[in-house]
Amino acid sequence: MTVETWVLEAVEAGGTKGVTLRIVQRHIDERHFEELAVDTLESALAALLDAGKITVDGERYFPAKRTSKEDAMKQLFGDG
Repeated sequence: MTVETWVLEAVEAGGTKGVTLRIVQRHIDERHFEELAVDTLESALAALLDAGKITVDGERYFPAKRTSKEDAMKQLFGDG
């Protein structure tokens, strides 16, 4: 697994409450027995934000809302 996969897993585990960087760090440490540096986690969070897989509000990270099949088709081909 990559660091980004672990970070995404931690953010998804937080659900609608969201998670902070420290919660992500603790989640990975407890589940995968890896102590990752803050800058490594910040880089992974930034990459996930750029990819649209997570969102951020203040210091809390949330899973990105999933797009329904119909909405995806509208975005791809337009409304009509």
